[in-house]
Amino acid sequence: MHELFKNKISNGDHQALINYEQLSKSAKLAIPTPDHYYPLMYILGLQEKNENPVFFNDKLVAGSLNMTSVKFGK
Repeated sequence: MHELFKNKISNGDHQALINYEQLSKSAKLAIPTPDHYYPLMYILGLQEKNENPVFFNDKLVAGSLNMTSVKFGK
């Protein structure tokens, strides 16, 4: 799921990320409540056309938890 979400962000596929529940059963399990997911939606709204994301804090903890963060711009 981690790479799928990063690919969707990189490709600007915001609609798929908005409707994450429809991506797969794993997506629904990864985001059981969206309160920590909503801030990503705000950040995606700042992405300009042809602007590449920069991912940071991109490490898995205990094999399944991640706090991957993304920014756009300089």
